[in-house]
Amino acid sequence: MNNFIEYHLHLDELTVDLNHTAPLLGYQDVLPDDVRAMVDDVFNETAGCFNICGGYRIFDSVHFNEDDKRIRIEETEFSPDKIVYHQLKRSEQIAVFVCTAGEEISLWSKKMMSEGDPLKGFIADILGSVVVETAIDAIQQKLYDEMAEAGLKITNRYSPGYCGWVTAEQHKLFSLFPKNICGICLTDSALMLPIKSVSGFIGIGANVRFNPYTCQLCDALNCVYRNRKSKSYQRTL
Repeated sequence: MNNFIEYHLHLDELTVDLNHTAPLLGYQDVLPDDVRAMVDDVFNETAGCFNICGGYRIFDSVHFNEDDKRIRIEETEFSPDKIVYHQLKRSEQIAVFVCTAGEEISLWSKKMMSEGDPLKGFIADILGSVVVETAIDAIQQKLYDEMAEAGLKITNRYSPGYCGWVTAEQHKLFSLFPKNICGICLTDSALMLPIKSVSGFIGIGANVRFNPYTCQLCDALNCVYRNRKSKSYQRTL
């Protein structure tokens, strides 16, 4: 089994843009000053509630079946639907990733809601989503740097549950990892626990490309991340 490259990140290591909470709070790009102040307060209160762990395992044994748009990684076959398939099909390798913000932020959110402060609880829940996405951004940057050393490129990351890729395939994805990787487990319905966790594929190869904008490829009109610009990756020295 190829090694899983694991990272434990502290919140201080991440550049968390609190304006990324805006679409989830009903605003377009930037929070109004009064709302930003509330988000700042909750972010400061919950700073100790993140136990961030993530990483990836790179697979060399990858096969693409153009007829039925399936991807086989070693002996496991995936049906990620045509959008994800076409974005990955030029890959020579695939990095299968997971990342979690930990369960503490969700527990804090539930505590606030049960104690009569649902707004704080709601903001904390959103912050958990933003932090885990920021964490996997940082890990994807590390992958980019590693591949750039070898003269290779990476794609955007793609997750079950988006772009037509059914969530149930999480079970196949997690079969490629040791049990309870980064403290994450799956329910029978393929829900990740802790809730604030992400997983998916990143393509690697000489002929793949990273798309700054990907929403035009996807038909999920009600996605909360729709029309949000993808993070760009560049070589860090």
